[in-house]
Amino acid sequence: MQDEGEVLALKLFPMPQTLSRDAFRKSSNFMKLLARPLERAMFEHEFEGGAGEAVVDELSAFQNSDGGFGNGIEPDVWMRESSPLTTTVAMQYISAMGLPADHALVTGAIAYLIDSYDEKRAGWDKVSWEVEDAPHAPWWNFSPKLEGPFESAGWGNPAAEIVGYLHEYSSLVPDEFLEKVHAQAAENFSSLTDNVEMHVLLCYLRLYERSDSDMASTMQDWLITAASTLVTTDQSAWKSYHTSPTWLAPTPDSLLAKSLSPALEPYLDYLVESQTNDGSWQPFWSWGDQYAHAWEVAKRQWAGHLTLINLRSFAAYGRLESA
Repeated sequence: MQDEGEVLALKLFPMPQTLSRDAFRKSSNFMKLLARPLERAMFEHEFEGGAGEAVVDELSAFQNSDGGFGNGIEPDVWMRESSPLTTTVAMQYISAMGLPADHALVTGAIAYLIDSYDEKRAGWDKVSWEVEDAPHAPWWNFSPKLEGPFESAGWGNPAAEIVGYLHEYSSLVPDEFLEKVHAQAAENFSSLTDNVEMHVLLCYLRLYERSDSDMASTMQDWLITAASTLVTTDQSAWKSYHTSPTWLAPTPDSLLAKSLSPALEPYLDYLVESQTNDGSWQPFWSWGDQYAHAWEVAKRQWAGHLTLINLRSFAAYGRLESA
């Protein structure tokens, strides 16, 4: 029996919840039966020692002849044509796989990102008008292109992330171009306030992870403050659209893990508790009335993606029950 001291300690410092072996098995079954082939291959590669070539094969199906990526790689954007936004989604997989600079997926993607840069606007459009020819989330409805430079507050999504990948694969980027977009990133970053949109923060965080030490040190304090402003510990808010602390700090070694720890630990508990009966985690957003039937497909695609990244978080933070 537990003595009073042990009971009090458990109340004050409850044991972190772990994903049980049975719950992990349900997630594994979901990934293998219902997730997209891309996320399925990535799951098998990361958790079962599956071949990395399978991930590359699935990823290549989303690449177009211009080197960019489209074809629904981002479940909220089904346009076939390449876009800077959807190409950054592909680059997240490419970077995670550590593909070399001479790989065809890399050379094509980097060339596309260089070619799609808008000199007049000093940045990258997220998507093009072709988005209206395919199902998509309402926040990706096309707006006519403006003539002036992008506003600093929104420039970072996706430009900051793109500049990060250009640094990561700098051997493929002309020095003059890299210096120019790096300077633009620094200039736009300098005008930001702590109150930024979540995806802008994520893009700058990906730039930080790939920047030289001087720029990274400049960004560090702002990233910590901005993340703390966005992340909430109010668990009632986690059922609707919110900034996930595990997205910002996917591992204990992440820059933001320490500052976000008051939210991270209970959030990981919340994720364990919110697994659905089929073993997945469902998106906490929807398309509303727009393309309702297509959303049902996108919803399952997102479930595969969210299940994969949540399993990564459980593994990184020691929240998977030992075999």
